[in-house]
Amino acid sequence: MMCEAPLSVPLHTQEGALRMSHRLEFRLSENPWAPTAVIEQINDLTGSGLVLTGLADQVGGVSSAAFVAWPDGRQSAVTRPRTPLPLMRLTATVLNEARALGLPVPAYQLVLDLGDGYLAVVTERLPGHHVDILDQTTAASFLATNDRFAGLLRDHPEVPPPPAFPDEGPGYGAFEHTIGAHSERGRRLLRRLLDIDGGQPFRMQGDDLVHVDYTPGNVLFDDAGQVSGVVDWNFGAARGDRLYALIGLQWGSVGVRSIAPAERARIDQALAVLDPATRRSYEAHALVYQVHSSITKGFTTERVDVDVDRAEQLLA
Repeated sequence: MMCEAPLSVPLHTQEGALRMSHRLEFRLSENPWAPTAVIEQINDLTGSGLVLTGLADQVGGVSSAAFVAWPDGRQSAVTRPRTPLPLMRLTATVLNEARALGLPVPAYQLVLDLGDGYLAVVTERLPGHHVDILDQTTAASFLATNDRFAGLLRDHPEVPPPPAFPDEGPGYGAFEHTIGAHSERGRRLLRRLLDIDGGQPFRMQGDDLVHVDYTPGNVLFDDAGQVSGVVDWNFGAARGDRLYALIGLQWGSVGVRSIAPAERARIDQALAVLDPATRRSYEAHALVYQVHSSITKGFTTERVDVDVDRAEQLLA
């Protein structure tokens, strides 16, 4: 059953003046912003009457969440991602369908173009809390929930693959213009990626719903240790192989801090169904995409070089 698409309209305001009159609550984010200003903009445009009730306990990352209440008491979350509007509208559509099927993903209520390269996204606030570390119970639920995304996008071939697998050609598409233009080291990295892919760029197949940032920090749990919410889809929903969402949890910086050693082994076992060449390609793409992302976000040369160093070491 198709769900009605959420409201999505352009927003044209004197954004600079609004920013100057509001405190930047999220200063530590990669995307500093003032929820009070954004909520004011949302209310001016839509008459929603949202009231700020709190800020998420995670203030880093790309788009920290602010919590709001509607006049009727409903609780929602507001984020401010820098994601193309068509992709976020598509994400809203597929996640609303998944929510209607009982999946623990948030319903999307508003997607607004802020007119400054950013969006305001208002979603249902799901119950639950973050855990400090995935133990036997929470890790099992974490893996089982990812398996529930299998086949959800059979009717949505228009959803793109994870951004680590550019589907535009020739070569590796956008990577050629970022990593390839960065330095000779970057060009060597792309050549190494091509070697790992067997001489032709790997094109991910599958019709699973893929969360491209499926880490413990983006999952909520109830008091029994069961997943109650998979949040922060602000990079956009992707279509392909859900197992890709588990790649890197064993050696990624977030995974190392948030997953017990025994449970990292459990995740590794879940990935064992992949043939070695496919798994190696998934890992390589994840690492190379991190370099691409750092370049597109305008990080310093030193930060980009750190990501290149890491990719070179792990792809040697």
